[in-house]
Amino acid sequence: MIASKFNIGQQVRHQLLGFLGVVVDVDPEYSLEEPAIDDVVDSDAMRAAPWYHVVMEDDDGQTVQTYLAEAQLSWELPGEHPDNSSLDELAASIRQQLTAPRLRN
Repeated sequence: MIASKFNIGQQVRHQLLGFLGVVVDVDPEYSLEEPAIDDVVDSDAMRAAPWYHVVMEDDDGQTVQTYLAEAQLSWELPGEHPDNSSLDELAASIRQQLTAPRLRN
């Protein structure tokens, strides 16, 4: 089990850039094979902490998926975000799918 600070479907905020995002997956540790030069992967402790696949909207309103360290994210209180309503809908949809009963064959 991953001891992560954030959950799938949770809205988060990028601490440096302030972008709102939705967690769509969690890795128990850094898992990209070829880190980009600008990735925050210098520290072994940072690499060993949870990393998150996050969907965000950039300054132009374009949806982007990014890979972020737990230290780069902060909590976002649930609520409406008029500037990012599509992210509100995505978060609600993911949470609904996670709590919906599953039919077994």
